[in-house]
Amino acid sequence: MAVTTPVKPRRGRPPKSATKAAAAAAEGTEADEGTTLEPAAKRRRTYTKKSKAAEGGTSLELDERVFFSNRLSAQEADTTQFIPGGEDRSMFDEARASACIAEGGVAATEGGGTTPSTPSAVAGMVGYQVKKIRFGNYIIDSWYISPFPDEYSRHALLYICEFCLKYMKSEYTFKRHCQKCMLRHPPGDEIYRDDNISVFEVDGRKNKIYCQNLCLIGKMYLDTKTLFYDVEPFLFYILCEYDAQGYHFAGYYSKEKRSVQGYNLSCIMILPSKQREGYGKLLIEFSYLLSKKEGVPGSPEKPLSDFGLLSYRSYWRRAIYEILLACGGATVSIEDLAGQTGMTVDDIISTLQTDGMLHRLPGTPGNYAIVADTKKTEEYVRKAREKNPRRIDPSKLRWAPFLIKATLATAPPDRRLSTSTAAAIGGTHVNVTSDNDDDDDE
Repeated sequence: MAVTTPVKPRRGRPPKSATKAAAAAAEGTEADEGTTLEPAAKRRRTYTKKSKAAEGGTSLELDERVFFSNRLSAQEADTTQFIPGGEDRSMFDEARASACIAEGGVAATEGGGTTPSTPSAVAGMVGYQVKKIRFGNYIIDSWYISPFPDEYSRHALLYICEFCLKYMKSEYTFKRHCQKCMLRHPPGDEIYRDDNISVFEVDGRKNKIYCQNLCLIGKMYLDTKTLFYDVEPFLFYILCEYDAQGYHFAGYYSKEKRSVQGYNLSCIMILPSKQREGYGKLLIEFSYLLSKKEGVPGSPEKPLSDFGLLSYRSYWRRAIYEILLACGGATVSIEDLAGQTGMTVDDIISTLQTDGMLHRLPGTPGNYAIVADTKKTEEYVRKAREKNPRRIDPSKLRWAPFLIKATLATAPPDRRLSTSTAAAIGGTHVNVTSDNDDDDDE
């Protein structure tokens, strides 16, 4: 007698036949045995061609039964109505032509030339340049073309962080950067502080990106500046205004670490928003203070620009006049003036000749005398002090010369100060300023 054992249903996944049946029931169709059903997602993307003899063309019509589970009709799913037509194309061509003409380019025609499609080609044709910068709370016009990268030069307005000098293309990026930027002063050593004025020394080798950005900004206001990226051989001295938010950039000057010609300044720039406040004369006076600290007379890099020559001549004039008034009519030599002002002999002679104060002594060929009108000299110094009352205080300088031993050893004998003179003028306050503060850049 055979014993029949009942078979228990298997746990887990249902049989494939049951899955097919359930899928067919969901779609409203019957699944025959041995029939393979396509996935629903694949069937939703099937199209059927339907010819329209009346219109003489064909159109794609979607099967309503499977399209997005009958959520859209065939008319709603038809995308041919969004294909640009002739009217749309003509409107686009007119807008492109007018934009190209407004930028100074050549408009494209249907059968003629074409408009450049790449940004570099457009920049080359139109001559894009940065026309304004957003620097802190100021929007400042640029004076000259600065070689910013191509993707930035195509924007008329650049946004620059006043602390790290990073430049950006959009206001949104600029605001986000200002919220995240942790720098609140130039990335260097603070070597001078007087009230709300500070000067930082930044090494071009240690802070290369910052100094390169600084040179790009300087080129926007200096026509003769040619240094942009090779900043390693230079030191940069940044003048800042201090408040509760940090140290705000106002201007700078640069000089070579080891200048064979003895230049103590390569270029100087004051932001237009900070000009006519005496900052240019302040930086010039500061550069000569460092020259006296080094024990080597200094001079700005030649040739000077027109505005730079006016600023320096006014500085040299006041510095010499104050020394002459302090002597009280006593005999003063040109070497004495060079030792007390830190200026070179050539700059002193040039200033005296320009003012007509150098006279040849009769009967002594090659000998000259300094003849000054006391009243005119006193009047000039008085007006200069009223116009620029802010001065550099040498006692507030905290600075050691860069390679001071090598500089003293390699200085030419005719330009080297004596050890006693260098020690004496190291802490002496020399008053220098100018009556011309129209432009503080060289």
